[in-house]
Amino acid sequence: MKKKKIASLALAAAMLGLLACADNREETAKPAEETAKETTQAAPQTQEQAENNDSETVTLTYWVPIHSGASKYITSYNENPAYQEAMKRLGIQIEFIHPAIGQEQEEFNLLFLGDELPDIIAYADHYVGGEFQGMRDGMFLDLTDMLAEYAPDYWNILTEDEEFYRESTDNEGHVVSFNGYKPVGDPPFRRWLLNQALLDELGCEIPQTIPEFEEMFDKMLEKGITPYLLDRMGYEVQLMGMYDIYMNANTRFYKDNETVKFAPLEDAYKEYLTLLNKWYSKGYISKDFATLQGTEANTLFDTGQIGTYLDPIVATYNRGQAQGIEVVAAPYPRLEKGQKLHWNDCDIWPRMKYNETTVVISKDCENVEAAMKFLNYGYTEEGIELYNWGVEGLNWDWQGDERVYNDTMLKNQFGTEEASYIYKLHFAPKLTKPDVEVHANLLKSEGARGSRLMWAEQDMEDSSMQLPPFQLDEEDQQTLADVATPIYTYVDEMTLKFITGAEPLDNFETFRDTIRSMGMEEVIALQQKGYDAYISKQAK
Repeated sequence: MKKKKIASLALAAAMLGLLACADNREETAKPAEETAKETTQAAPQTQEQAENNDSETVTLTYWVPIHSGASKYITSYNENPAYQEAMKRLGIQIEFIHPAIGQEQEEFNLLFLGDELPDIIAYADHYVGGEFQGMRDGMFLDLTDMLAEYAPDYWNILTEDEEFYRESTDNEGHVVSFNGYKPVGDPPFRRWLLNQALLDELGCEIPQTIPEFEEMFDKMLEKGITPYLLDRMGYEVQLMGMYDIYMNANTRFYKDNETVKFAPLEDAYKEYLTLLNKWYSKGYISKDFATLQGTEANTLFDTGQIGTYLDPIVATYNRGQAQGIEVVAAPYPRLEKGQKLHWNDCDIWPRMKYNETTVVISKDCENVEAAMKFLNYGYTEEGIELYNWGVEGLNWDWQGDERVYNDTMLKNQFGTEEASYIYKLHFAPKLTKPDVEVHANLLKSEGARGSRLMWAEQDMEDSSMQLPPFQLDEEDQQTLADVATPIYTYVDEMTLKFITGAEPLDNFETFRDTIRSMGMEEVIALQQKGYDAYISKQAK
């Protein structure tokens, strides 16, 4: 694999004290509705800007879902200061078209029934058969031969990062989309969370092995506290990893060296289910785990009704700080100390897969060069800084030679997380810097950032079991949908039954035989075919 050459993206380990002085500011942040609509403070005009201003402004339409965190406070990305600044610098006007929240797929499908498509379309990987099928159907432009000339910065990244190239091309090497790119991975954001005060009361250290977790659970039960809220689907990769298997509701397969596998067919899956059935029977797991929603889980943890659960560490840490609760994280559990794990509970691949990060140019775009110029901006040095940090003076200021978020971000009345959606480009076709370097929620305090970094330096983990997000051709996709969907439904149902004891574990072999009889071997073969094609691709 080629070494990534984007030197400016290296994780800045020296940034632990980045915002030590930021919280001492006294100025009150303006309401988001006001500030987002104000004229942003532009950087000094570049020669390119001056040339753009002397030429006629190009207007493009851009269909893209608006993030729910932003839609509470702004009605359109036209109100987003980072986009406003980019349009001014590029001399390109964007008219954003947003589907209703929760209606993204329906409104996306309707686009292709109309007379004319918007110039630029996000969400393209949701096209039936994927974005490459949209290209083959003539809906999206094949950009392969145009990128080097009209989007050179994006093209350079594609050809320099072999993994990103593999993820962003079909098996014939076509490029159809601008994709979000994150070359430097972050420590996992989802951790096993605990209340430090409760640990102290129980006389427990942060548990690291299953026996230590169970000892802590017993003490919680003695105090009338339900120890653990399992994910409502019954899948917890932080426990599966101990048994060298991997699966959740979104990622159904893993690899053992170069062989694709499906966890429920492995003996280790029975071991996983046996542990959870034991925990459920002993009262360690909440009886309501299959029905509780995220906000309900937060309330149960914050009020001490459950002792532990898994959730994003930084958001929980900051929420706890506001309530006087010290939240700490446990490392990935081990069966015994020193056990090496071959998985990681985070996205390790450089292509970002969110609704706003797979963006194509439609067949009806009349100014393709301008559209490519606009989309390429997120991969230029100037665009990377603007999209990741926001606007200088409005969102951040210089403190010596370091950027420091100001009160607009750190003390926003709507919250720091929401401010990131309002003022910056959280998810977009761009080069995304590591969270620990630019995410405002992490940089509110050393404690918040430290909570994310806790346990990150352990050298007993790798990601060798995770499959890359490879492409399948249209026929294989259809076969997969027809055959695999009922299997997944069956596995989901039976997993919950095994955990709760509604189905005895003595029937596990029958469970596996049923999966095979439903056609899982064919599904695995398709996954293997896709993976083999993926690893054979070489950047041009």
